[in-house]
Amino acid sequence: MKIPIFKLKFDFKSKLKFIRGSWDILSSDRPLGESKYVTEFETKFGNLVKSKYTMSCSNGTTAIELALKAINVNGKKVLIPSNTFFATSVAVTNSGGVVELVDMENESFSLCPKDLESKLTSDVGAVIIVHIGGIISHKISKIVELCKKMNVPLIEDAAHAHLSYRGKYRAGTIGDIGCFSFFPTKVMTTGEGGIVTTNNKKYYEKMKSLKNFGRDINDAGIIVNPEGNNFKINEFTGLLGSIECDRVESRINKRSFLLEIYYTNLKSTKYNVIKQKGEGVCSYYKAIITTPIDSSWLKTYCKENGVSLTGEVYKIPVHLQPLYKEQFSYVNLPNTDYYCNHHICPPLYPELTITEVDYICDVLKKALIDYEEQSSKTNTN
Repeated sequence: MKIPIFKLKFDFKSKLKFIRGSWDILSSDRPLGESKYVTEFETKFGNLVKSKYTMSCSNGTTAIELALKAINVNGKKVLIPSNTFFATSVAVTNSGGVVELVDMENESFSLCPKDLESKLTSDVGAVIIVHIGGIISHKISKIVELCKKMNVPLIEDAAHAHLSYRGKYRAGTIGDIGCFSFFPTKVMTTGEGGIVTTNNKKYYEKMKSLKNFGRDINDAGIIVNPEGNNFKINEFTGLLGSIECDRVESRINKRSFLLEIYYTNLKSTKYNVIKQKGEGVCSYYKAIITTPIDSSWLKTYCKENGVSLTGEVYKIPVHLQPLYKEQFSYVNLPNTDYYCNHHICPPLYPELTITEVDYICDVLKKALIDYEEQSSKTNTN
């Protein structure tokens, strides 16, 4: 059996909606830039995540950049987890902030509140929490409390966490601004694209200006912000986003169903399938499984048996990236260092079948046996 990293399919109804919508776009006198379908996309997504203000942008990285510029982190420290895709750190740099790294905790792969507290001071410009794999940390209340206590804005990198929530904490409205991505592999996609969500009108209006060259939102002929850029999307992107909003809940339900199969199949083994704790819903963008086996060995083993494991979260954290390695040679991030080499992310997408997930689990179980036998022979020799 050959199981790829990712598949993406659109049903007949979705395809028909896109064809009809495209016909409407090309037949109307409306602009091909942001118009009817972009507004429709923003409205639908805002309703799904319960956000008062929702604004589309070109991708998830620019969403974070807009958020950070809106709260003005220029010249200030921005605390981020080292366990994140480096787009998070790039956005901090692009917004004029200074990256400072925080360790992760191993039950949700999110920010470690203890390490955050030790580094959180009143001169910090912002904290970015990353909802890894779509999981809302069971320690989210502590993280929110720490930021509020120090009066430091909290930004959510919710690129994995479309519609995730835990109790009263809903991705996109937990912090001051939420940032989502719609890259092709994400829980829902527009090809490329992003969205920022907030309940703060001041931040919303500033981001609206920044994404449109820094123009005055009431007079497009006037530029009022020198940090602006062109982060707009087009009507076809908005159309696809609107269609994805109509099917995202059912696709998240399928992801959760498949994650439970992973959990059930592997719960009596040395693997640990990371699940969101408490009442709520998780988007499960990734199936995160901690393992006693070095992940590089396991990835090769799975590939030899027809299973292509997806990118980890993350194999190379920010402080070990070539660009930052020397800069952050002093940091002590023990959890991040250990788990970057001791977890895997097997395929998890709605197009997977139960048979395929069962097969993946069988391969993982056999890997444990073969690894132990191999280690035993090595020790004997």
